[in-house]
Amino acid sequence: MTPVLANRTFHMKTALALGIFSLLISPAAGAELRGDWNDRKADKVSPLTEFKAPADIAERYDARIRGFVYPPRTGDYVFAVTCDDQAELYLSTSKSARKKKLIAHCPEWAEAGNYKKFPSQKSRALRLSGGKAYYIEAVHKENVSGDHLSVAWIVPGSDKLTVIPGARLSPYPTGKKGGINHEIWPEQEAPPVKGTPKIKVTSRNDPTKAVPGGVRWFWRDHQKNLQKTKANDFDLCFLGDSITQGWPGDLLKQYFGRYRPANFGIGGDRAENVLFRLQHGELEDTTPRLVVVLLGINNLGMGNTPGEAALGVALVLRKLRTKVPKAKILLLGLFPTRKAEDAAKVREVNDYLAKMDDGETIRYFNINARFIGKDGKLRQDLFRDTVHLSRSGYVVWGESTRAAVKALMK
Repeated sequence: MTPVLANRTFHMKTALALGIFSLLISPAAGAELRGDWNDRKADKVSPLTEFKAPADIAERYDARIRGFVYPPRTGDYVFAVTCDDQAELYLSTSKSARKKKLIAHCPEWAEAGNYKKFPSQKSRALRLSGGKAYYIEAVHKENVSGDHLSVAWIVPGSDKLTVIPGARLSPYPTGKKGGINHEIWPEQEAPPVKGTPKIKVTSRNDPTKAVPGGVRWFWRDHQKNLQKTKANDFDLCFLGDSITQGWPGDLLKQYFGRYRPANFGIGGDRAENVLFRLQHGELEDTTPRLVVVLLGINNLGMGNTPGEAALGVALVLRKLRTKVPKAKILLLGLFPTRKAEDAAKVREVNDYLAKMDDGETIRYFNINARFIGKDGKLRQDLFRDTVHLSRSGYVVWGESTRAAVKALMK
């Protein structure tokens, strides 16, 4: 996700007098906003007549606008960027792209034309020489539901932000003044997961359609997960519903603390809700080494067939392989419940999930035998209600998966 800018302080007049341009540009505190512009040639390049991309062109894509900007006269300039969903603005001290530095960024969506929603959207005053060419670059990440990007400036003698006109721009690496190029990289979806059920959804609840959770705490917890995403300080991610969310913090640390675990469970979530979360920022630009997935029991509770529940899980796994392609996935079989009528459905879902193990990226693991006592019956002490684990249940989960997690974290 977009990093937070370092809040450095300095004496502005002294910096200007010494010509210390680099001090006027705020470097990122963490890594740059990552996108496909670092890895491959753009799928589409379009000319722009001003530093403003067309709006509402697509969903889930990366973009970049770069070229050269020519200040009309020597003086102090302020730059600003607005976008939906995230963007960073870079400027160089010369025509060299290698000398670019981050000067402003839009951490979350802002309305078109709104350059004041976040303080970080505007740069500090930058002393530029009239007529000199400066390399400039804006990178943009779009998720879903509306998209736009524009860069404006305040020129000497004015107090208004205006979109940089094409007459003051030229494309990179060569080209005449009059505009700048817009490069687009659509999101490359991972291939379908091995063993994805080939069925048609007939239930009223459709696990293939990403929708937000319907519980009152969904948005609150989703925002917390977005903050964890921004921090990107975890190597192990637990993804799922309330059973995952219920991990006691001390036990999670006891069993998996060495891997810097992060809990991305939200109570009440079904597969389609987790899919929505992944499409709306969670785990974006993070680098976990392993994601532990336990998901699907709430789909059964909503009337989905075992095949439909498994199909929803398969789509979540595919999205994970798109968002965090270097991570391995430990796919857990659904745990048993206290409801005897659930047993056959849980077994059928798990039969589907087992087929998704590809022997490499996705590994299936079923620990349900550990929930059964010597008498062959479900151990009631491991559950605090019909489906949720007691503290002892989480001990069983931790003990049963610790070795598998260790092996996959290597």
